[in-house]
Amino acid sequence: MRYSNKRAELLNITRSLLATLTKNTPETDLLQSAVEALTKLIRVKYGAIGLLDEKGNLIQFVHTGMSAEEVQRIGHPPEGRGLLGVVVRENAVLRLDNMMKDPRSAGFPPNHPQMKTLLAVPISNLGRVYGRIYLCDRLDGTPFSDEDQELLQSFASALSLILDNARKVDEMGKSQNTIAALHDPLTDLPNLALLYDRAGLVLSHANRDKHQVAFLFCGLDGFKAINESLGHEAGDHVLKTMAERFLGIMREEDTVARIGGDEFLFVLPDVSSVIHIELVAQKILDAIAREIKIGNRKISLSGSIGIAVYPNDGDTTESMVKNADIAMYKAKELGRNNYQFFSEALIADATGRLELFGYSYYG
Repeated sequence: MRYSNKRAELLNITRSLLATLTKNTPETDLLQSAVEALTKLIRVKYGAIGLLDEKGNLIQFVHTGMSAEEVQRIGHPPEGRGLLGVVVRENAVLRLDNMMKDPRSAGFPPNHPQMKTLLAVPISNLGRVYGRIYLCDRLDGTPFSDEDQELLQSFASALSLILDNARKVDEMGKSQNTIAALHDPLTDLPNLALLYDRAGLVLSHANRDKHQVAFLFCGLDGFKAINESLGHEAGDHVLKTMAERFLGIMREEDTVARIGGDEFLFVLPDVSSVIHIELVAQKILDAIAREIKIGNRKISLSGSIGIAVYPNDGDTTESMVKNADIAMYKAKELGRNNYQFFSEALIADATGRLELFGYSYYG
């Protein structure tokens, strides 16, 4: 399955988690659904998500890939003394082709199935480490790839925001809960849940008044390198700076949301023409391209934008977001620092590849 198609499916998983959260489903059920979807998407044998309390104690653990009998023989969840502890303590990603050869490995406990390859990422936000996600042993026997790592990190980022919002709902008063749960805590922009709510109203009005609506899905190019070379504080500064710039170029009736990691989504109601959309897309690219000062350094980024236009490219928020996302990855494939409009050729390609691997594009 192509990376862009996996990204579309990952967006589906994240949206499902948000929908589950709004129904007050127990957190354990939410996490179990997530780990099962991830192992299917990345095609691995084993997967698990562990959440920690503020003292670092394991409070939630869900997994897939082992039978009930195997779990009973092991007798207890991972204790975090080895590699998984490194992920949490250092807030770092681990990707290993043979974990038993790593000197930090504490080895498997008695009766534990042997696993070879490991991809583990922290679930963290604003310096708070909520836990870790790990996957082991791809079904085809190959090592984990850069794309696998980027997918899992993107999901972990989205999950950290969901968990942060969910816990704020528990901690704050009812009237304040709704506001906190619908905004990204880093940038204070609307999150995916609020984006869907606003977009639904915009599309309803557009259908009634026969207006066009543009969805622009924007990803920052090279953001991962900033986090890795300058640290997460620098990455957070970049995201907050971008959020401020985006708000400065949008109309009052437009919506810009952070929907996870380095990705933003713009909804432009009542757009008058393709030229109008292109002007906004270029404004976004220009805003991203302006230098950002971090300490004594100045850095520059670029962006890739995918554009879907209602009603030609979809008639629901779900289809519009998916199609704009696919168009964004076409922009990345064409060299980045550009924008691309969605087309039926893109969706035909994505649908065929998803169905080949047993997924439904519209599922």
